[in-house]
Amino acid sequence: MAARGLLLILLGAAVVAPEHPLQVAQETLELELELEQQHVEQLLQQEQDPPLPPDILVAAGVTRPPLSLPGWGSALDGFPPAWPEAPAVTQHCQRLPAAPPAPPLPPSSFAHLRRQAAALAALHPRISACCQLHQPLPCARRAWTDVLDDFCADEFGVKTRQFHCCRQDGAARRRCFARGPDAVAAAAADAPPTAVVTDWAVPAPPFPPGEPTAANWGNICGFSGLRRSLPGPSGPRGRMSLRLEREFGRCCRNQSLDCAHRAWQKGLERFCREEAAVKTGQHRCCQRLGGARSRCFAAAAPHPNYDRELYNVSLARPGPALLRSLCAPTRLLTKRRPVPELLGAVTSACCPVSPQQQSACAQDQLSQAIAALCASPWRDPRGCCSRGGPARRRCFEASYLAQVTLGAAVPPPPPGHDP
Repeated sequence: MAARGLLLILLGAAVVAPEHPLQVAQETLELELELEQQHVEQLLQQEQDPPLPPDILVAAGVTRPPLSLPGWGSALDGFPPAWPEAPAVTQHCQRLPAAPPAPPLPPSSFAHLRRQAAALAALHPRISACCQLHQPLPCARRAWTDVLDDFCADEFGVKTRQFHCCRQDGAARRRCFARGPDAVAAAAADAPPTAVVTDWAVPAPPFPPGEPTAANWGNICGFSGLRRSLPGPSGPRGRMSLRLEREFGRCCRNQSLDCAHRAWQKGLERFCREEAAVKTGQHRCCQRLGGARSRCFAAAAPHPNYDRELYNVSLARPGPALLRSLCAPTRLLTKRRPVPELLGAVTSACCPVSPQQQSACAQDQLSQAIAALCASPWRDPRGCCSRGGPARRRCFEASYLAQVTLGAAVPPPPPGHDP
């Protein structure tokens, strides 16, 4: 009603001063837009979770002011849970404390707090179950990772803004959660949706992209997540790569090679139009027409099989450069046991720690994981567990860890070049 009254007053002013009709019309339009924007902002504020009242904070056991992030809300005290360290896990297993009582929460709304409370409640019994193992620390760290991944899956199951760490992937998500509650207030509310690599060079996507065919279709879809996980360069080439990957994702969901081929051709045509709009020299293939242009781009592709992300590595003695690659987005293709268990033990435990500690952490985790495997009912086809001392480790390195195939967003170092 107030907005309508102001509008009528302004229209009345137009009758009094007819000598400036264009100015009045412009002012009227600006006022309408301003009032509409204010109305939209009010609706958005109503959709967001309101701040927690003080009595709820006290009942929930929060002893510090709520940590607020724009568009997200508040965190329960103790969330995210601390990264399991050896002294804490040892103390937990010695005491086996009872599960803490669930914090009282409002009967409605505040669903993000209930998801946090559910994650904290799920972690306690899983860590207690790990105490039955000879080496509880790797188990506790896997439980921590699994619980928080499940929490993030629940976060993405609703239409509200997700916890900022959930908008990252893999090792970047674990590092974010491992920073603990004290880092929540300082975390950027607009964290990128995927892992951002800042301490080593990000490889630019190969250009031009290869022509989609039946031979490379598996790699186009299988490694699409790795290609999209790192930020791309700017300019026509970078924009073309981003658009093409989005189209490839849609085509892969529909299992349509024809869709991918059409997207590739349309992407190259648009790239050439953008190149023609600037004063720099065009790509040589853009100077051709029709099928000759497509054939030129297909022949110029540096990785026509879309296999740039495919590598054979040795996990026997992972150094800093290999760990940087393993802690970025990867896809393990060697599924035979015990490779997934050993690699998972290394990445889940060592990626959240500082780069200076990762190499020592990896060697320790491999030793612990090998000991846990040999103490389990796992059938060792190479007989490595029957050996003792350093011979057992050397057998695992030569028999299981020497040749591992994986897809990696960040290229691992060449063999023998890991400092």
